[in-house]
Amino acid sequence: MLCSRGCQHWGALGAAGVLLRAADLGEPRYLLVLRHPRSHQGGTWAVPGGALLPGESPLDGALREAEEELGPLPAHVPRGPVPAHEYVDDHGSWAYTTLVLNVATVFEPTATNWETADWTWVSASQALSLPLLPPLRAAWPALTLGS
Repeated sequence: MLCSRGCQHWGALGAAGVLLRAADLGEPRYLLVLRHPRSHQGGTWAVPGGALLPGESPLDGALREAEEELGPLPAHVPRGPVPAHEYVDDHGSWAYTTLVLNVATVFEPTATNWETADWTWVSASQALSLPLLPPLRAAWPALTLGS
């Protein structure tokens, strides 16, 4: 889909992702996924996420996409109703919503799909040394505010 800014996007209804934040080790850690080289902007680190389905809320879509990319999420991952923080990258006719969810502890994903080459838990400052997906890099200060 081509948005009103002239950018190409996946998902006619918008897209959403989830940034999982764990503070059990002191300094908050964030779960990032490495996009497979054959995926859109492959080789960059991002949050698990993707296109929304008809009638799906950003939270439901972000959690569905996270489970597709990482396997079933542990029971301590909140399912709603309110994320710790929400950031919307609004392109007029299209938007990407990133939801920050606090989790009780870091965990090891059980599986990855073809879109995910790797995953890691990083601090807010460590993430900035990675090749982040450009829109995630732009949103990072707002997403990790207070970390």
